[in-house]
Amino acid sequence: MSLAAPSPPLKELTPRQIQWIGGGYLSMFGSLGGQTIFIALFGSAIRAEFGLTDGQYGLIYTAATLISAICLVFAGTLADKLPAAVLGGGAALGLGVIALIMGMAPDVWVLGFALFGLRFFGQGMLVHNAATAMSRWFFRFRGRALAFSQLGLSTGEAILPVLVALGIAAFGWRSVWMIVAAIAILILAPAIFACFSNPPDGKKAKAQGLANPDAADEVNTGARWRRSRVIRDPLFWIVLYGALAAPAISTAIFFHQTSLVEDKGWDLLVFAAFFPVMSVTTVTFSLLAGIIIDRIGANRMLTFALVPMALACLLIWLGDAYWVIPGFFLLCGMSNGMLGTSFNALWAELYGTANLGSIRALATSAMVLSSAVGPGIVGIFIDLGVTLPDQGPAFAAYFLSASALFVVSRGRLARRAREIRENI
Repeated sequence: MSLAAPSPPLKELTPRQIQWIGGGYLSMFGSLGGQTIFIALFGSAIRAEFGLTDGQYGLIYTAATLISAICLVFAGTLADKLPAAVLGGGAALGLGVIALIMGMAPDVWVLGFALFGLRFFGQGMLVHNAATAMSRWFFRFRGRALAFSQLGLSTGEAILPVLVALGIAAFGWRSVWMIVAAIAILILAPAIFACFSNPPDGKKAKAQGLANPDAADEVNTGARWRRSRVIRDPLFWIVLYGALAAPAISTAIFFHQTSLVEDKGWDLLVFAAFFPVMSVTTVTFSLLAGIIIDRIGANRMLTFALVPMALACLLIWLGDAYWVIPGFFLLCGMSNGMLGTSFNALWAELYGTANLGSIRALATSAMVLSSAVGPGIVGIFIDLGVTLPDQGPAFAAYFLSASALFVVSRGRLARRAREIRENI
């Protein structure tokens, strides 16, 4: 397939492919239970319950995230060994059990374990399994399959924070976690298992005459790219440098959003009211990115995907007016939408699908690690007197340097993608 070839119309998707994408959507939706934006909603109630300061709670959260990242390096290889239905359903079940433990946590030790489990099963395994499944079983539709599955996370970000906030106010934070546990165990886990049963190009589909030619030519590419070889590949580190930017900096900004609001003299409710701007923009640009990736490849997409985030960081540095808030969320949503789809597609473009689970596990664990370290580093500078807005130029410099690396490496990335497609 030429990079310039028209992408096939969505009407060519088979029912089995659509069901498979549904599994990715549900996995990404469920992963919100382990995402910072969701867990942060319980922060005040948890600190009050256990008598923790902001710093103590932040330290526990960072430690839990770091340990989950380390575990993901090893557990992520299961995506190459277990069926997506087993791994995805198991991860959702694990998330439900951990949510139950979270709701009954008697002390900070159990709290720390629960936070680790939420991060590992939610942000870690559910996301990793979904992205690996979409990348492995789609070729011509890969970009759009990843984009549609990513909508699950955007859907959760748009509706769950409000529902959780209302639930905490009405029933208490522990009861909300019990509800999360029930949904994950009774609904999410069985649904993900069902959607991921019988891959689009699996043995049962072929036996029924439903084989999917979209993935047939690429399902075993990249067999020589084992993880031990990948970590010696300069392109891996170039891509990873850019992949770590958004998790580290975006998580840091939103983790310290109250500090940002105070520095700017904004009302926190006004700031929070504009979150849907980011959600809608993320959805829009994720879908656009999927279409573009299916036409020109993910490596070209990344040359400009980080630029809006750099502009967002400069905007919060320069502006104090309220119009800065929707502008910031708009720019963040643009990058979030493009990056989420692009990076997930790029690993398959560069290294094929034979060992994709173990390779993605490296990248995903590094991204989880950066999401833990970023808030800590930014917090240290805030304590030293460097406000979050004043750190904006440094954030922007990181994004722009990563974008420049992608531009310089574009030729090498394209050659590698061509080699993988031709199974050289």
